[in-house]
Amino acid sequence: MKRPIRLPPESARGFTLLEVLVAIAILALVAVGAYQLLSGTISTRDRGLTHEKALQDLQKAEMLIQRDLLQALARPVRDEFGDTQPGLYIPQENVLEFTRRGWRNPLQEARSDLLRVRYRLEGEQLIRERWTVLDRARMSQPEKIVLLDKVEKLQIQVFSAGTWGSAWPQLAQVQKDKKNIPLPDAVEIRFTLPPWGEIRRVIPLPENDANASPVQAPAA
Repeated sequence: MKRPIRLPPESARGFTLLEVLVAIAILALVAVGAYQLLSGTISTRDRGLTHEKALQDLQKAEMLIQRDLLQALARPVRDEFGDTQPGLYIPQENVLEFTRRGWRNPLQEARSDLLRVRYRLEGEQLIRERWTVLDRARMSQPEKIVLLDKVEKLQIQVFSAGTWGSAWPQLAQVQKDKKNIPLPDAVEIRFTLPPWGEIRRVIPLPENDANASPVQAPAA
């Protein structure tokens, strides 16, 4: 006599293939959603960090430009060709060169506290150059740093006698006395930088009668 076949109790039964496939599909969907969420969070963080660094670079550049110009001095210099150049000078369009004081000397070295500084655009980089000597030799080379990248346009103007202009000094000033040309009243620096667009800064310069340098102008 054959014994009846007994089925295992419900608690002892395994999963069917269909149930396993459904579980795998649900797990895959959850994993894809979690990955997308994590990837989006990381991308947002990276964009935020990039934006923050770019903003910090912009603020540092603006602070340095302002600090330089607020300490500008009408002290003429002799360039590497032996020619006398005024304290503030635009040698070519949108290139600004000037003398500034306030070069810190924490080691109390036997040197001047004056610097010669130049701002210009090289490709898409805003460059700051400085000479640690005012009256340069033919082989004098400036120290160069990149302030900003991806600068699309740079425009420099000076304000004097109630008008703005892109040249300094004026021809009449040069013909009158090239060694004693005062500073203009203000300098405007305007540049275009993604993603902020056009940045414009107007920086007033020290009063001309108060910024005369005790250092003698270079001999002709």
